[in-house]
Order: sequence, then structure tokens, then C-alpha cells
Amino acid sequence: MRIPSGKIDQNIFFVAVDATDLKTRKTGLTSFTVYRSRNGGTTTIYTTPTIVELSAANMPGVYCLLVDEDTTIASTSDAEEQVLHITQASMAPVTRVIELFRRDTTSGRTALIDANGRVDVAAIAGTAQTARDIGASVLLSSGTGTGQVSLAAGVVASNMTQIAGSAVNTASAQLGVNVVNAGGTAWNSGAITANTFAAGAITAAKFAANALDAVWSTATRILTAGTNIVLAKGTGVTGFNDLDAPGVRAAIGMAGANLDTQLAALSANDNTINNNVLAVKNKTDNLPAAPAAVSDIPTAAANATALLDGAAGVEAGMTVRQGLRLFAAALLGKANGLATSTVKFRDTNDTKDRISAQVDADGNRYSVTLDPS
Repeated sequence: MRIPSGKIDQNIFFVAVDATDLKTRKTGLTSFTVYRSRNGGTTTIYTTPTIVELSAANMPGVYCLLVDEDTTIASTSDAEEQVLHITQASMAPVTRVIELFRRDTTSGRTALIDANGRVDVAAIAGTAQTARDIGASVLLSSGTGTGQVSLAAGVVASNMTQIAGSAVNTASAQLGVNVVNAGGTAWNSGAITANTFAAGAITAAKFAANALDAVWSTATRILTAGTNIVLAKGTGVTGFNDLDAPGVRAAIGMAGANLDTQLAALSANDNTINNNVLAVKNKTDNLPAAPAAVSDIPTAAANATALLDGAAGVEAGMTVRQGLRLFAAALLGKANGLATSTVKFRDTNDTKDRISAQVDADGNRYSVTLDPS
């Protein structure tokens, strides 16, 4: 089997037979393992081998493997061998060898070479060629068809119907000239300056009546020496409205007649606000430092310690922490001597006797020693 280098759509076939008797063909097999090695390289397992059973009824035991991994040969090689080893738990192992080769020509056409080593080219870029198309000098084909010109004794018979892409008016025999420059200077190049126009080329008479008035009115205008136009109030430009004093106040949101009146009203409001703030301050100044001070507020740990170690938390002489230690020993700790007159209960860490009790024959305690430390 020969496969062109780089192709990943080719299949090879193999027959799966029983691993024990080596002749019974196996059908319905799955979960194949494939190893490959190209040109003596490291043995590598196929990542995702694609193996298909052709027909269990018509071709029992015949499978095909898609060769789609490591099919590109080295750049310095013209051909390399690749070995494929196929295994499955129920079948005998199968080993196939294929040749990977570098193609000299692409597929689709066959290059014909004669006895003198000359290549017969039938087409270039998919277009059929003739001998005259690729000769030492390209020959023109005389005629009126597509790609042909009328020739007579090697002279082209010219019947001009267009110039610069525009049809020639043959009825009036006019010749359109496509001018691209004047005086050696290309059209549409360079800026228009005063020197571009001859002196006196543009005069008022060159414009239609009232043409200049449409651009700039002939009414009286006051111009500065620069580029600004100075307009006297009420003259020159119409359409602008002057704001009177009430209009200015309305535009900036002032209801009163003047700014002093507005500020006085604001000042009165400020006094009211200040008086209210001072009243609140007088109240807060009288608050005591404790518990208002942050440093006086106990932490969660401090609260827990106060609860657990408060004197007489359970009863006189016993804190909550001590009571919990004794309760845990009695309920959860080890106990010994339960069948004797001395009963002991250990702490949960088994380091000391928390409770030592003397009992009578009925198990009644008559003497108890506690160690809650």
C-alpha cells in the first residue's frame, strides 16, 4: 500500500481471526489498539483509531483502518515506510506496512514525456493550449471572433469605434481627445493660487447680475483689520434678541429682584440650619464616654470569657466552664471501678480523674471529689 505524504483520508484493510485457532474469522469486534512507527521512529499508540467492519454477513472478519496519524514524511525524504500493529483481545495481532511517498506531480492530469524528454503540455492553469499558443513568439490569429484581429499582410486593419472607452460619434466624424496634461503639467495637480489666473481674468462682469450679492450682502459692514466682524448693537445682524434684567434673572433661576435679596434669604436659612445642628450637638455632648466610646465595647471573645468564667455561673463556687468540664467527664469520659466502691470518671482527653466518688453496695454516692481545673 502506497499513500502520498500528508494525506489522512486513506484506509487499509486487514482480516481479524481468532487468537486461539488462528483461522476462525471474528466479527463484531470493537475496542482495537493500534501502534505505529514511521521510518524507525518511536512506537506510538494511535490516539483515536477509526476501524470499521465492512460486512459481517458478506465479508466476515474484514475491517478497515483509517490511516490519519503521522502521515507526513521528513522534508529530506522522498519516501518512508510506516508499520501499523493492530491488536484486540479476541483476535490474533495484525501487522501492516505502508509506504508514504512524496508526489512529483499533483493529481488530476498525467504529464506525457516523449523519447527526447519533452513534456507535452495540454493545458495551462486549466486552459487548453495549442502549439501556437506557447511558441517562441505568440502568433495573432486573424479573424473577427473573440480574441482575434483583422490582419492583412501583417498590418492590423483598424476600425476605430472608441477612444478612452467612449464611443466615437461616427455620424459627425468628431474625434474625442482625452487630454491628461497641458504644458507638461498633469491636470488636477497642485493648488490654485493667484498666479494661476491671468491679471484681470476675473471681473465683476464675468458674474451674472446679483451673483456676488448672494454670497455677501452689499449692506454696510464694519470689519476689523483682522478677521473679526464688529457689529453695533441693534444693527448689522438681525434675529438676535437682547435679554433685559428680568429675562437674565429668569434664565439663571433667580426669582427675586436682585442678588442681594437672594443671598439674604439664603443666609436666613443658614441660621435655621445652624441652630438645629447646635441643638443636636448639645444633646450628644452630654452623652457619657462609656459605653459610647468604642474602646469600652467588649469583644466577642471577652463576652464569651465573662460568661464561661463568671463566679457562681452554675452554682456557688462553680463557673460555667468548670461545670461543662465535669459534665463532659461524667457523660463522655472514660469510667472505671463501676463494680467497686470507688468510681472514677476521666476527662475527655484522658489526662486526669475529673470525678472520684465513693459508693455503697447499692451504687449510692456518699463521697464525691471533683477536679474541674
